[in-house]
Amino acid sequence: MIVGSYDADGPEMFLIEPSGVSWGYHGCAIGKAKQTAKTEIEKLKMKDMTMEELVKEVAKIIYLVHDEVKDKQFELELSWVGEITGGKHQLVPKDIHEAAEKYAKEALLESDDSDEEEL
Repeated sequence: MIVGSYDADGPEMFLIEPSGVSWGYHGCAIGKAKQTAKTEIEKLKMKDMTMEELVKEVAKIIYLVHDEVKDKQFELELSWVGEITGGKHQLVPKDIHEAAEKYAKEALLESDDSDEEEL
């Protein structure tokens, strides 16, 4: 389980394992493709990015690690908590969500095109 919060000290995120052990992170992933997602998360310079930019990158990572052949279709749901939301957990506004999803799909197409050019 991933738990995130925002208080006077800033954002916090914890990954809680089934055993009860918890770890603090700036970004983390769970699930089948977690290692690939973690690798992509580690490439981000999060402290230099706005929440809107981070949402776009998160959407891109989710689309990148999704295997269309093995995995079933999904609906991208995005939420956030931070200074921009007054410390409250909220769904990402529709316009930002749509921009992030468009960015992610375009990045995936560019990635597919560059893979084909290498062949």
